[in-house]
Amino acid sequence: MKHLTATYRPIFRYGLSRIGGLLVLLVLLFGTTRQALAQQFVIPLYDNENQKENQNGTLMVGVDNVLLTECGTDELGFTMSFALLGGTLPRQQRVFIIPQLMLDDEVANFPAIEIMGSWAYYHDIRTPQDTLHVPDTLQYRDREAQNYQVYQQTVARQQWMGVALLRLLVVRTDGCGTELNHEERVLRVPTPIITDSNANKVVQVNNIQQLRGRAYLSYPVRVTEVEPDYLNNRYELERLRNTIDSVSNDSTIEILRIQVKGYASPDGSYELNDRLARERTGSLARYIIEHTNVAPKLFHTSSEPEDWQGLRNFVDSTSLVAHRDSLLLLIDSDMDPDDKLHRIAATWPDDYRTLKDEAFPLLRHTDYQIDYQLKEVKEEALEAKLDTTYLLITDSLSQTLVSTQKRFTGYKPLLAVKTNMLYDLALAPNIEVEVPFGRNKRWSVMAEYLNPWWRLDKLNYAYEIQEAGVELRRWLTPRCDGSRPWLSGLFAGLYVASAKYDLEYNGVGDQGEIWSVGGTLGYSWPIAKRLNLELSASVGYMDGKRRHYNAEFESSHLIYKETKKLQYFGPTKLKFSLVWIIPSKKKTTE
Repeated sequence: MKHLTATYRPIFRYGLSRIGGLLVLLVLLFGTTRQALAQQFVIPLYDNENQKENQNGTLMVGVDNVLLTECGTDELGFTMSFALLGGTLPRQQRVFIIPQLMLDDEVANFPAIEIMGSWAYYHDIRTPQDTLHVPDTLQYRDREAQNYQVYQQTVARQQWMGVALLRLLVVRTDGCGTELNHEERVLRVPTPIITDSNANKVVQVNNIQQLRGRAYLSYPVRVTEVEPDYLNNRYELERLRNTIDSVSNDSTIEILRIQVKGYASPDGSYELNDRLARERTGSLARYIIEHTNVAPKLFHTSSEPEDWQGLRNFVDSTSLVAHRDSLLLLIDSDMDPDDKLHRIAATWPDDYRTLKDEAFPLLRHTDYQIDYQLKEVKEEALEAKLDTTYLLITDSLSQTLVSTQKRFTGYKPLLAVKTNMLYDLALAPNIEVEVPFGRNKRWSVMAEYLNPWWRLDKLNYAYEIQEAGVELRRWLTPRCDGSRPWLSGLFAGLYVASAKYDLEYNGVGDQGEIWSVGGTLGYSWPIAKRLNLELSASVGYMDGKRRHYNAEFESSHLIYKETKKLQYFGPTKLKFSLVWIIPSKKKTTE
């Protein structure tokens, strides 16, 4: 599994997917304001492979009004609107949206967007920002992101960015940073940019550009025709088609060639794999031709019966096999491919099973390469050329582009002050103070005091209880990054308490002293930046004395009737508490 932590924002595998549409710019000349019409699309947020295979994810990221802007000579600006669609994010999960400029090995990230579930949000609120080590990230709570938000950010301009690919990387993680799903969307393929400072000039670029990708298609045994509904094929085919459409639908681009090369894994005989690779590559090319508007003459197919180089790369980079060096020597040898496979299976059966499960599915892939170039642009009316997403605005929009910094204010919890509302309803004033400690604040100590001291002398009524106790708690919900806010989640505790009481009704009463020891199980829900609701129940043993009496002369004299030893085992406490978290020192961010 991949992990995305507060200090690590990885660049995930290179993939290309759907372009929702072309951004249309209406440019009003002579200094009037430029406006960008909608380039609107949605990106699914699957949280498991089953959802992804069945295409039934409910959450989506909506993107609209995409615009790449030239800000003078030093910066490039990127603006868009985004929203979380289809519901709320599970409370411990996070979604990262990272706009990127890419060209070969060069990558520049615009500041990332982080959308957080409720618990992830409260975690960051209750943690000093200087301990989170969060890079340049804009933070939004999920319910805040359910309405479209405006994103405006810049990066330092470099020369290679003029012909860079612009894409959105969307990553969904659980509370511990484990990647659940990631998707990519290409917003601009790598073509030279026309700015409005030279828009009326003749532009001619004949450099051939290349767009590469890989699709992992699955086939039933010995089947060579593409079956879109088989396993994850629909998703892979959609990515492949949309990548080709993103280039073929652009009127400024001329496609020179689309090369499709199919590979098979070494599993099975070489002769059979050779036939399967050739026939499956041909069927995939026919499928693409039927489902895109690209001329068939542009397609060129080839195949490789068994991807031994891919297998070598896997063995060389993995720690899952026990005999790596021996496997590499065998793979690099001139032995017949079928004999190689039999030797691996017979000599290292455990490694063979690992390769069969982990490596072979990755070796059944189809690589594609699109060679294209920017069409020769003749001098013509400006409006006729503004049908792409690649125009950079240099004046009015760049003046209005501002860096929208949004970072939550964090603080370090010092302690929590509580009151049990069930006791309050029973006219029993009470207060609790809890202090977290230990690594990741997985422990806390809580002190409580209860003191209803009411007496109506003339009516012979007494409601007097004085109780004090301490409790040691262990917070059971894992507290990795974003999984549990401070003092929240499931907890278990051990308590000890002591009390004295005097309870009188209509001149007849009991008084005495008791002590109690037991265990507590409870749960605390964060409901606001500094508020929790806590529900807990305790079971324990009580021991003490009970003195039964009659009160005479308006309770000025107590006549004791009997004294009994009090022993009890069972439920001892029930609490429904309001918790107010007090910070030690407020932390602000720039």
